[in-house]
Amino acid sequence: MRPGEGIRTMSWQHYSAALDGAEEREFVPFVHELIGCAFERIAPLFLADIAVAHKADASPVTAADRGAEQALRRRIERRYPDHGIVGEELGERPGRRYRWILDPVDGTRAFVSNCFLFGTLIALERDDGAGFRPVLGCIAHAAARVALVGHGRGTTLYRGDGSQRRAQVRAARPLADATVLCTCLPGSPEQGADPAVGRIVAAAAMARTWGDCFGYFSLATGGADAMLDPQLSYWDIAAIVPVVEGAGGRVSGWRGGDPLAERSLLASTGTLHDELRVMIDAH
Repeated sequence: MRPGEGIRTMSWQHYSAALDGAEEREFVPFVHELIGCAFERIAPLFLADIAVAHKADASPVTAADRGAEQALRRRIERRYPDHGIVGEELGERPGRRYRWILDPVDGTRAFVSNCFLFGTLIALERDDGAGFRPVLGCIAHAAARVALVGHGRGTTLYRGDGSQRRAQVRAARPLADATVLCTCLPGSPEQGADPAVGRIVAAAAMARTWGDCFGYFSLATGGADAMLDPQLSYWDIAAIVPVVEGAGGRVSGWRGGDPLAERSLLASTGTLHDELRVMIDAH
């Protein structure tokens, strides 16, 4: 069985589209080029006491964010000049059929706090006539030199030593036995202070923060049971959807719909999702 084969038979809604064999052969190697490019730009600046600026929404930005995105965009533009690009730092370039979504340093607050859990998110989307949907995604961590690359056929964990293995979510368990991750403390205004986060955290067996994209990495590799993000941007979500779905997990928006439309993300091992959704909707 190929990694991830049969995952699409799961009964819940999937929000990534299928990647065909020709696309896999074309684009997966290129994603690895982009991961290497991002690592080259970001790793030397980590723990280097670089300057931190703040954008209009008060979120931090550094030379690592901007330099990595510039380098990634140059690579894409050279290889695929007709593809669109949407990046957190440098905006949108329109294109046809395919579109790349870039978040060069997801978890900049972690990066500037000398926390190793920041990462790079890269997604490829395809428009089949009804709007763009992600077909391929990666979560890559420059500090740890590891990356997940995922699509409908499966998700693979790549390590810096050249080894690789299939990534798979752990067997589902109830919330009372589960490990739940989130990006910020329950009650923090950073993501809208949704009280449901506190309810879920209080009911879980274990809860931890510093999530950002690492929370989804942990979920997809079997290290946790759920990741909570009640408020996000498009570039925070697009890469994560195919990675988690390819690992056999389930994603939705915070209110149960398309996460890319809702701009929020709830991800879990699968059947736990329904229990989490009940707690989110409770008043």
